[in-house]
Amino acid sequence: MLKRTALLSAVALTALAGSALATPPIGNVVAETTRGTLAGPLNVRTKFAPGTGVMLKTSGDIEVISQRIVAEPGSSFGWHSHPGESVAVVMQGAITLFDDENCSAGTEFVAGDAFPTPSDEVHLAHSSGTDPLILFATYFAHDVDPPLQVRVDEPLPAEGCPE
Repeated sequence: MLKRTALLSAVALTALAGSALATPPIGNVVAETTRGTLAGPLNVRTKFAPGTGVMLKTSGDIEVISQRIVAEPGSSFGWHSHPGESVAVVMQGAITLFDDENCSAGTEFVAGDAFPTPSDEVHLAHSSGTDPLILFATYFAHDVDPPLQVRVDEPLPAEGCPE
């Protein structure tokens, strides 16, 4: 009984430590989410002009997740990752994206810009403009039950990284 209690205590402390290390959003960030299952394969290969085109190939059931994200200026999304590849488009405002590999240098995207975030990238986003940020993001994830979380909280990658 003592071993079981010690094991449960260790599991509880690990869970608390993990949540204490997470970096939650700061400010006002609201995400509206919709999900759908893409059943069956998708095989797109389109050339638009010399040197431009798109290729997208899936196998099995893929969950397509779309979000409309609105954030007030100065808001931070917190350090996080996603369960699959994603592409985002800035409709209004500006967003500065930091990644865990070089957290001191952010890249700013403004209205009309699009950018990817790979599934293995831990990143932080700040609403960096003077207008509210409106961002549309689409994620491709493994279709499972229950559905995967769109945003996975991550700890601060290193001392001195922005929050």
